[in-house]
Amino acid sequence: MVKRFFLMMILLAGTAFTVLFGEAFDFSIFTGESTATAAMTTQVVQPTATIQYTATALPTVTEEITDTVTPEDTLTPEETETPLPTETPAYTATPTNTFTPTNTFTPVVTEELFNELFKVQAGSPVYLTNFVHPEAGCNWQGVAGQVFSSTGLPLVGYVARISGIYNGNQVNMLGLTGLVENVPYGPGSFEFVLGSQALDSTDLLYIQLFDSNGLEVTAPVAIETYASCSQNLEIINFVAK
Repeated sequence: MVKRFFLMMILLAGTAFTVLFGEAFDFSIFTGESTATAAMTTQVVQPTATIQYTATALPTVTEEITDTVTPEDTLTPEETETPLPTETPAYTATPTNTFTPTNTFTPVVTEELFNELFKVQAGSPVYLTNFVHPEAGCNWQGVAGQVFSSTGLPLVGYVARISGIYNGNQVNMLGLTGLVENVPYGPGSFEFVLGSQALDSTDLLYIQLFDSNGLEVTAPVAIETYASCSQNLEIINFVAK
């Protein structure tokens, strides 16, 4: 832009110089004359219009102004008052009608009842050496006995039962009075062979007596066994009351 400005100024200066001095001198070298007469003429130079050059200013970069947006104050929700719980008055129920039972049921705990028509005879039980089976000797253990009436007469047809645990096994044996051969224990007797080994046991075996109709006539009676060879036979008798 500046270069263009200077070129215009040089052009204007050359034009003005030509107008002012171009017609005031007469150069004889161009006409062949030896003497050149310079005719001084007074010339009124008319002002010429001067071309004015207006320099256009380059646009300048305007810095963008960034407005900092200040956020408005954040609205804080107003605190809501929580109403206090309303105290519920305690209500006491007053019964209008009172039920009074007329009959009070009281359970009665009763023991199992037996029709104990017989009891263990006095002097029983007795523990003896196995004299009935001497060939077995100590490799035998059993229970035997008799059933008598209240007057001492032997009774037959009664059922004796031994139940419980012997030598770790469940036992449930039935015998009938009066069926023992050779009457080794007397008339109206019974016999049970428990095993081929004499063992100690307490409250593991029970003996009970029934009539011919299967009704219990005694309560279960606990019997004991012994490992001694002199006590491997138990004799227990029953007598009517």
